Amino acid sequence: MAPQPPSEADFDILGLDPDAKFSEVRRAYLALVKKWHPDRHHSEPYESQALAEKKFREIDEAYKRISNDRRESSRIPRTPGYGSTQWPGANDARKARAKIHPAAFIRTRSSIRIRPFSGTRIIIPVLLLAATVFILTQFSSFFPDTNVDKSPIQVIEKPTTENQQPLEKPEPKPSEDLVSPVVPASPPSPPALLQSAPPTGFFTLGSTASEVIDAQGPPERVQGQTWTYGLSEINFKNGRVAKYNNFDGSLHVRMLPDASPDRPLPGHITIGSTQDDVLLVQGTPTKVEGNRWFYGFSELIFKNGRVTEYDNYFGNLKVILIPSIPSSPENRLSSFTIGSPSDQVLAVQGTPTSVHGNRWSFNFASVSFRDGKVYDVSDSERQLHFVAPPQISGDEGR
Repeated sequence: MAPQPPSEADFDILGLDPDAKFSEVRRAYLALVKKWHPDRHHSEPYESQALAEKKFREIDEAYKRISNDRRESSRIPRTPGYGSTQWPGANDARKARAKIHPAAFIRTRSSIRIRPFSGTRIIIPVLLLAATVFILTQFSSFFPDTNVDKSPIQVIEKPTTENQQPLEKPEPKPSEDLVSPVVPASPPSPPALLQSAPPTGFFTLGSTASEVIDAQGPPERVQGQTWTYGLSEINFKNGRVAKYNNFDGSLHVRMLPDASPDRPLPGHITIGSTQDDVLLVQGTPTKVEGNRWFYGFSELIFKNGRVTEYDNYFGNLKVILIPSIPSSPENRLSSFTIGSPSDQVLAVQGTPTSVHGNRWSFNFASVSFRDGKVYDVSDSERQLHFVAPPQISGDEGR
């Protein structure tokens, strides 16, 4: 499927004109990414977080379409004859080139004038050059060497196929005039470093700088304890990898669970899952920052090695919350209200989109708990199966 070309709306998202240079596009993209990155709005209300994530996704998609279009337009089409690739108008281009005089392809400086040479001006230098080459090649024949052995050369015939016998080289007669030939030395063996085991091909948390270079090669930029590869970063502490952000997928990073092979593979993660459970279900995170793991724009927060909070607005996490008391068809409810327990909310609404402390979010709606019971609900778009408790009028309360 061909990549989608950029539109004027993509440039409007980045705040640029359609004829902006790619350096300006990249600079505007990085500035907007820093402004709308979800990490900067993590402590804000959920509605502000959702808006930031939406803006961040629009900025990223617009930049990808623009960069792909610029990359495709910068490629030079292959000339017919160097492969099977053709493009519209290729035959017309060949006909047009056939009509061009060969002299049109000669590049000359404006200060140099090409004048036609006469026959004598060309023949004389050529004859002098030929005479010089002849004298140099035949120089040794003018001074014969009297020390050369002019004895006839003995020809050794090869054995026939009927009698395959190894050839016996005649032993040279000892003579004081003979000089033993010089045998070239064998090439040195490769260094021991090249004969060592190949690199692992990836790094992980706790890897040293040399292990990162073995897996990634030298960084594009080093700033303090941070190494940059494209739009991804690796941060070191005490000479070892402490956190990373594989934003554009250019890092060869891998985190493996510390689990036995016969351990059953969990089908999902939930509140209380261990880090090994998360690795078995989700694989290597795209970003690790302390006790926060990211999978794309989704986030997991750990405390004492177990999941306590998460944000799955973009649906990258295989997370499920199950009520502690499963409901049956007889006692299943269709709604909840103020004062309902959290198990009832799960039975009615299902797994929340995000869990942060005592607040559960279901897309743009939220439910807050106190002592395990609902005490506040925000549902402007009517997404929840929530029924407000009846209001007690003043007369009824007397």
